[in-house]
Amino acid sequence: MAGARIEALGGDDPVTLGPYRLLGRLASGGMGRIYLARSGGRDLVAVKTLLAEGRVSDTDRRRFAREVALAQRVDSAYTARVRDADPDAERPWMAIDYIAAPPLSELVRSCGVLPASAVRWIAAGTAQALVTLHGVGIVHRDVKPQNVLLPLDGPRVIDFGISHASDLTLTGLTLGTIAFTSPEQARGEESTAASDVYSLGATLFLLATGRAPYRADGDTLRLLARVQRGELDLTGLPKELVATVRPCLAVQPRHRPTPAELLARFREQQAGLPMTTSGTRWLPPRWTALIDAYAHQGREWAGGPPPGGPPPGGPSRGGPPQAPTVTQRTRAVPQPPPTLVYSPERQARADRDRTRREMAALAQLAERQRAEREQSEREEAQRAARRQAEAARQAERARAEADRREAARLEAERAARERAERERAERERAERERAARQRAERERAERERAERERAARQRADRERAARQRAERDRAGRGARARAGSPVPAPVPAGPGTRSSSSGGTALGWLLALVAVAGLLTWQPWEKTGGGAASGGRTSGSVTSGSGLDTHTDDSASADTDTGTGTSSSGGGSADSDSDSDSDDTVTEDRTPAPKPTPKPTMDATDRAFAAVRAGDCLNVYNDGYDNMSASRPIRVKCSASNAYMHVSRVSTRAGASSSCTTGAGYTWWSRSGDDGITRTLCLDRVYRAGQCFPAKVNGETNADLTVVWRCNASKVPKAGQSILRITGFYRAPKQGQNWTCPAGPGERFWYWQVNQGRSIICASAA
Repeated sequence: MAGARIEALGGDDPVTLGPYRLLGRLASGGMGRIYLARSGGRDLVAVKTLLAEGRVSDTDRRRFAREVALAQRVDSAYTARVRDADPDAERPWMAIDYIAAPPLSELVRSCGVLPASAVRWIAAGTAQALVTLHGVGIVHRDVKPQNVLLPLDGPRVIDFGISHASDLTLTGLTLGTIAFTSPEQARGEESTAASDVYSLGATLFLLATGRAPYRADGDTLRLLARVQRGELDLTGLPKELVATVRPCLAVQPRHRPTPAELLARFREQQAGLPMTTSGTRWLPPRWTALIDAYAHQGREWAGGPPPGGPPPGGPSRGGPPQAPTVTQRTRAVPQPPPTLVYSPERQARADRDRTRREMAALAQLAERQRAEREQSEREEAQRAARRQAEAARQAERARAEADRREAARLEAERAARERAERERAERERAERERAARQRAERERAERERAERERAARQRADRERAARQRAERDRAGRGARARAGSPVPAPVPAGPGTRSSSSGGTALGWLLALVAVAGLLTWQPWEKTGGGAASGGRTSGSVTSGSGLDTHTDDSASADTDTGTGTSSSGGGSADSDSDSDSDDTVTEDRTPAPKPTPKPTMDATDRAFAAVRAGDCLNVYNDGYDNMSASRPIRVKCSASNAYMHVSRVSTRAGASSSCTTGAGYTWWSRSGDDGITRTLCLDRVYRAGQCFPAKVNGETNADLTVVWRCNASKVPKAGQSILRITGFYRAPKQGQNWTCPAGPGERFWYWQVNQGRSIICASAA
């Protein structure tokens, strides 16, 4: 049956210690032993004593007495209580309650790990024990699975005495102890209550995973170095226990919770669950079976004969059968006293020699660590000096680069000013040539109009002369007709009547002759003809005035020329003859020279866009939110690691973005400048191994290959995306060729055809 392993007493073991009769040996170490003993009644106790070669030294006795005094201050249901002690005896001893229960280390080794709820239950009882110990000023300093016994009514913390009344000594540094020691204890610093919390966290980690929270390779010194540095390996810790265990294992003691805080947290986590202190509610059946076996064994020992065999005089009567020991399970008869190969003194001497060797090894380790620290400090100082020198060089390079960029900017501005001056001079020359052409055109139109007007005047003069001749001919024929006609014979009448008729007729003829003579002298048709000639010149004056509108000269002249040519008379325009000539001259002299239109200026962004040429590479990319990573193009060498985009085309034509290539890895960037010019850059992605980008890989794979993302980013621009890393950029295989992305066994990868199917990029999870 399972139970405590009890060894029979040897020749060097006492039979009694104080009033207690020793029944067997429970445990033995380099500094002391623990015996199972019975007092006058049937109660079992565990008696601790010191091992020594001959007389116990004063130092060991004082340490033992101090431990007894500390242990007697503790009275808790979660610890083993002190029954009696005599630190002044020839062999100092201390009797404490015997707890018939297995330690946590044996339970994990024999029965496996625990679920999270059972770990919390054990943690609450252990934390309660630490609260009690720390409340009376005791730091346990050696909390580990071997020192926590587990009966069904809750854990018991033991062994806060003998070898641990002071800080952990080098003698006790073993694999089993180091793995549960706090970093400050492993470095030889003072132990505090926070050290016990760290050890509790390591113990809880063992209960949940079956191993210590460090990578173990069997080397004590290497493990000690890992503990000193706090190099944890928490692989396998259930996620529901991370919030409980991880804070206890903080490297800095001030970052660890107190036992009281842990106890409050455990009780809060158990709120709402059935209130019971029995382990049957929390522990798996295999654990409770082993605990029951220990308890049954303890009951048998308490009611029966000693575990080492029947008492002298025969077997026991009336009591239950005794519990078998290891010796009894392997032998049919009681074992005779062992033959001592080594005396106790020689064993103690060997223990001391081993201790000295371990201390020497630890001293060598400490010296080596000190040398490593000094070397590390020297290397760090050298690295710092190199970093400073590199920073100075980078600053110098940055200044030189800034000077170069400033010189390039000034040169670009000078070139832009010269180009603007040339363009302005060219525009002014073109404007002057156009003005000269317009002047020559106007002069030609004036000459043609003057010719038409002169021809019209000559035609009007000929028509007027013909009319005058016709009028004169008609007037002459009328006079001759009146002169040659016969006068009628007078009618006889009275003297008054005849006289009146003759005088009236003569007067009428006289008036007619006077009128004809007046018309010939006045010649009103000559005035009318002169008005027509002046009207033609007035038409020329109006055309010259309207010549300020360089777009309507020809049409106005045509209309004016047509009106003058068809009119037989100028109307009331005769007074403008001389004024028209003078107006023509003044108009030509006062025409102002055309002023050049000011050219709009470009800002820094416009100049950056204007400087980009096809074939350049840019340090810009899609930032994942459909924006460019920079406000203006940043040109870099195409071989640079930060060249993310290649410029395939530059256009200033309106709507040029529609002509850019589309597809995976293609985009365009347009800028409407302050100078009125829209510049469009057609871009394609530059791919390099190691670059990362977000992509949707669950379900239908989808990614914008113009986006560049940090490989170690903790978030992605859109929900459902993952971060992929480019593992290679390859030429697309020929049609029918069997090809796949290089990948390790079981490694998942994705690929995209880019550059219009000419290339392939491969990617895996970042």
